Order: sequence, then structure tokens, then C-alpha cells
Amino acid sequence: MNTNIASKKELPAYIDFIYGDLYKNSDRCSSLDNTVACGFRTFFQYKKLVDSLTKEIKMNQSVLQMGITFGNQIDEVAMAIGSYGQYDIMDINPYEIDRANEKYWKVYNGMKIFKQDATKIKPASKYDVVICFMLLSMVPSATKTKIVNNALQMAKKGGKVIFIDWHNPLSYHPLRYVTRMYNRLYHPFVEKLWDRDISTYAEPALRSKFMWHKSTYFGRMFQKLVAVNKSAKQITEKAKKITYNGNTIGLADF
Repeated sequence: MNTNIASKKELPAYIDFIYGDLYKNSDRCSSLDNTVACGFRTFFQYKKLVDSLTKEIKMNQSVLQMGITFGNQIDEVAMAIGSYGQYDIMDINPYEIDRANEKYWKVYNGMKIFKQDATKIKPASKYDVVICFMLLSMVPSATKTKIVNNALQMAKKGGKVIFIDWHNPLSYHPLRYVTRMYNRLYHPFVEKLWDRDISTYAEPALRSKFMWHKSTYFGRMFQKLVAVNKSAKQITEKAKKITYNGNTIGLADF
């Protein structure tokens, strides 16, 4: 990275205040950009989380990822998509875009990395899969709301949005209170994911259009929440089943 150019770039206020010292230091970013460091920061659950993500992706799909990550998560997703899929990666952070473009330049066919604010993205095109990998824990609540709703709007009918992030651990988890203290000092936006389910950040009308499936890992310390966009066919078949059974539940309740 050209540090002279990077030094002229600006970060959003919340990122600059909390993580500015990291992203403005290319050496620190490089030292954290490996699976060992990612494993250490996630209590060695990183590989399990990445594997759980790639299981949701099929060959040759169109995939949008909101936020650039450290480690090999992007590599694993790119390999799951294959040579003929589409992999768009957006980020608001110009430092991360420079780093990712340098790292992945011409490595994977179909990969495009670009600057875009996930809170302002316009759904000109939609995707089979939308990924938010450890992103919501990095942003304040108002930004979480915008990201969740925009991510859902970017999924095709029958497509899915995958959220992988921190979760409220079991009350007797041996690392629960150590983790809480650490996050309050260095990652203050994480704890909101302890207080609220990710699906509650979605607008009710939009949330009802998705089927939600949650898995948790490591004593509920981490979560994978998959939101599947109901297709018109699925809704019709469900409506027929409801009518046949004599129930009066409307489509809005599906």
C-alpha cells in the first residue's frame, strides 16, 4: 500500500475513532491478515465459521459480500463460487480496498472489489447470496439497521443472506465476562448483538418475506443466521396448504 496516498484518505467517523489506528497502519493490517491471527481472535473458531459459510454457497452463483475481511474467508468463498460465478466485494474503507486489491489482483476470475457504503447501496442488481461476515459487530446500531435491510433487499427470490457474527454466549460460558470486558474496551458495538437478534434489525414487512435459520457455535459465542428470500412458488404452495387445512393465516403471516 502506498502510505503517502493512504494518509490522505478519510474514514467514517465511527471507524476512524475506534479502528483508525489499525487501518491506517499497513504493517498492522498485514500482521492480522492470516488464519492464525483470525483464529486467535475468535477463540480458534474461525475455520469452523468460514466452513459454515461456504456450505451455503453453490458453484457459479452470484455473490455480494459487504465488507472486506482478514484471513482466508474471501479465498474460501471465491473457490466455492468457482471460475464462472460472480463475486462482488464492497467496503466503505479505502484502506481495506487498497489492501484487498493488492492481495487479490487477478487471482480469482469474477471477483470485483470496489468502494461502496453498505448503508446507501441501491439494488440495481440482485444476488444469489449476500454475505455479512463479522461486519455488524463493527458498526453502531443505526448502521446495523441500514446494513441488514439493504442486504435483504439485495437477495434474489429464493436467494439468501448470510450473517456470521458474535452472539450472546451461554450464561455459564467460561469466557463470557472476559469477552464482554474486552469488547467494551476495544469493540464497543459487539454487545448489541448480545442484546438483540439480527433479524430484529430488519423492517417487519421485509423480515416477513424471509425464512430465518440460526445456528450457534462455541457455547453460543458465535452465530450464523441465514435469511432465505421466499420465492413466489414457495408462497403459492404454502397458501394452498393453508387453505386445504382450513386455516385462515394470510400470506403476510407466512
